Amino acid sequence: MSTDSVLMMKAVFLLVLGVGLVLVALRGLSTGWLPARRVGWRAGIVAFHRAKQPIGFWFFFLLYVAIGAWFIFFALCLPRG
Repeated sequence: MSTDSVLMMKAVFLLVLGVGLVLVALRGLSTGWLPARRVGWRAGIVAFHRAKQPIGFWFFFLLYVAIGAWFIFFALCLPRG
């Protein structure tokens, strides 16, 4: 594999992750809850609900959007070197 194809695969991977995080955040706006983390292997997911825990919800919303935007930006700049 050439260096260019490896960089392109990394860029596509980061782009998919970034778009996925932004989509999770946007879905959270419509559903009113955002997943925060998994609790163990068999337990459920810790989620922040906009009505019950607004600080946690908006913190994770901004975190998902910021990290997703950073991944997208980095993915678009990566192939250029």
